[in-house]
Amino acid sequence: MYKILIPARLNSQRLKRKLLEKVDYKPIIQMTWETCLKTKAKEVVIVTDSDEIFELISNLGGKAYKSRKEHNSGTDRIQEYVEELKLSDDELIVNVQGDEPMIEVEAINKLGSFMAENQFKYGTLAKDFDNDDHLIDTNKVKVLVDGNKGLDFFRTSPNYSHDSYKILHHIGVYAFTVGFLNLFAKMPPTANEEKLNLEQLRALDNGLPINVLELELKNSWGIDTKEDLKKLREFFKSN
Repeated sequence: MYKILIPARLNSQRLKRKLLEKVDYKPIIQMTWETCLKTKAKEVVIVTDSDEIFELISNLGGKAYKSRKEHNSGTDRIQEYVEELKLSDDELIVNVQGDEPMIEVEAINKLGSFMAENQFKYGTLAKDFDNDDHLIDTNKVKVLVDGNKGLDFFRTSPNYSHDSYKILHHIGVYAFTVGFLNLFAKMPPTANEEKLNLEQLRALDNGLPINVLELELKNSWGIDTKEDLKKLREFFKSN
């Protein structure tokens, strides 16, 4: 069994206040939270620096925790909550980014099982690219994998050529044990992490493995840009 923590920073860099943007009459953060409630998680908690998001989720009857504003990443933000509650080192946490309203319930459940069955410490999700345009889109994060091992994460067009490697579209859902999370948070951000704004590079730069579960996800995308938001609204209009 696992616990879902949703880091929710209001003032994102690329699309300001995106978590409170409404789609089909609901804020994006509410959509993500409601999806997570349908999983097998024993608990779902929003960890946010925003009074507005805290009050929104609390008024809906959900669990929310008010964090400090100054965190380097979503993972650092939820580590504050974990430390406050003094959770045991072997407890499994699934970190679902607040801007993933289209993440599939079974994808989260499968990641939880993938971690528990293999006793992995740190893992994430990925899928095939929907089209070639996404391969050159710097807003779409790529992951180079060998089997289920993540070798590198990047934003630019791929320049790798090796038959045994595969380049996938990274999905912003992570899983880790509390012990790994506490270790991760003690490490300072690396130059790669800060340059690309990819927190998972902190682990790789420090020699810590990240395991990648590849899934078929047809309608799953994060909201990073105005184009992503427009696509989401159009999806709900047509479905």
